[in-house]
Amino acid sequence: MAEGLSDRLRSVVGKISSMVALSDSEVDEIVKDLQRALLSADVDVDIVFELSETIKKKAKNPPEAGVSKREYVTKLIYDELVNILGEGLGADKGAALKLEPHRIMLLGLFGSGKTTTVGKLAYFYKSRGMKVAVVGCDFSRPAAFEQLKQVSEKIGVPVINGKDPKAAAKEIEKYKEHVIIVDTAGRDALDKHLLEEIKNLDNAFSPGEKYLVIPAELGQESRRQAEEFKKALSITGIIVTRMDSTAKGGATLAACRIAGAKVKFLAVGEKPADMEQYIPERFVSRLLGFGDLQTLLEKFKGQEKEAEKIAKGELDLNLFYTQILEMQKQGSIKKLLDMIPGFGSMKLPTEALDVGEEKMKKWKYVIDSMTPQERETPEIIKSSRVERIAKGSGTKVQDVNELLSNFKKMKKMMKMMSPSKLQKFRGMGDISKMFGK
Repeated sequence: MAEGLSDRLRSVVGKISSMVALSDSEVDEIVKDLQRALLSADVDVDIVFELSETIKKKAKNPPEAGVSKREYVTKLIYDELVNILGEGLGADKGAALKLEPHRIMLLGLFGSGKTTTVGKLAYFYKSRGMKVAVVGCDFSRPAAFEQLKQVSEKIGVPVINGKDPKAAAKEIEKYKEHVIIVDTAGRDALDKHLLEEIKNLDNAFSPGEKYLVIPAELGQESRRQAEEFKKALSITGIIVTRMDSTAKGGATLAACRIAGAKVKFLAVGEKPADMEQYIPERFVSRLLGFGDLQTLLEKFKGQEKEAEKIAKGELDLNLFYTQILEMQKQGSIKKLLDMIPGFGSMKLPTEALDVGEEKMKKWKYVIDSMTPQERETPEIIKSSRVERIAKGSGTKVQDVNELLSNFKKMKKMMKMMSPSKLQKFRGMGDISKMFGK
């Protein structure tokens, strides 16, 4: 997420860690580095100045007993980033997430990514055990409803044609046990036509939540947009999209906070699973390289048995295949490792395991051509067996060798991500716990 900003902030934290002690002049140097990181990510100058002065002032105070000056200054940076990126007005801390039937309407201008966000939000609720249905009310953009149907079919949720809002409102009465998500049209600006259209949809569907969808690359400009929609349409929250593709995501979050609009969700990639609830403490922890175990554990909830098998070294090729599929659903492996404290900066062969659909099919043929013993103990597969498996699966020897090589890498990585390792780092997942806040 916000990789350019994250890289710069991690560099600041690394610089603090490398210092023997922190004098006032060194604190000033660190603060200047922090300023450059935030300003280059389009964060408002006044916010950056306020943050800088607060850190310099508080850094003059002695740290608590048992806490080093380096830890103390790192914690100050963490606290102030949480503050400017959404504490209080800017975000919910998790308590307000409704895991019950309710109606959501998404609003936004052209190019904000509303339709794909509908799919990600539907997947978010469905993966948490909720029934979901979506309503398509965007008929100003060519093929918008067809796109929504394709997105909905991929994740297996019903889609309702909302061209006649009153008829659609009657139809969704049979989905009382569902989370209903309404997609709406966009414009280049919030003009009177868009305003009237959205108000009519609001009256027809009576959504409990109205989320404004804002792309992360807007930066400071998102403040004006958030204020306009908040004033005109009483939005209840914001979803920030494309957080993975720009360093300006932090500026967008800060701008939404100033506008007094709550950021509810972040879209952090292209896959249906790349949607997360926005919790500032977790977000900042990942930005600084301290991980986010809580979000990681939520993603893999229900797979504890598989994790235990892997931790005991019982990873075979069958389990390897299913785990690769599951991890691909949850996003890139690099993103998942980034949630484990200390793992984000490690040079692990994650790209080799972010496997395309065609290669996954090929690997399935290879695994199906193996004997049960070979699948359970791949170590016994030598050159003669490789040739036989390649011939039987209709693939090449190099395909079989590639599978076996990736299996070894996966086994090594999954041991690092075992429950015992995660438990060891669990307390570090939220840096605020380091000092008993």
